[in-house]
Amino acid sequence: MSKGFFVRSIICILFFGFCLYSYLDMQNEVTELRIRVPHLTREVRRIEEENTHLQFEIEAFESPENLMRIAQRSEFSHLRFPFSQDVLTLRQANPLRSMEGETLPDLKTKPNVTFATGANP
Repeated sequence: MSKGFFVRSIICILFFGFCLYSYLDMQNEVTELRIRVPHLTREVRRIEEENTHLQFEIEAFESPENLMRIAQRSEFSHLRFPFSQDVLTLRQANPLRSMEGETLPDLKTKPNVTFATGANP
């Protein structure tokens, strides 16, 4: 009986050691993640600030004053706003129309596709 008790005790001690090792390993992973969180938070904040800065630059570049200034420069002098006779408007086909000519009710307005031709005067 002492041999069976000794074997069961060793098995229980080994199982307890395995459980303790698993718990400590999990705690180490949690601690490692807690250490990484502030670094990742700083990086996210930096990326958001950079994104805000780039958004400001885009808005400044696309401002009407800047676009008018750019339009007056010599390298963009060939660009012009198209006249109404230079703009082609195409109607898109209705996908709800069947091949037999039977028409289904329109669910929304037909979209227009507009192209500006590059005709020189």
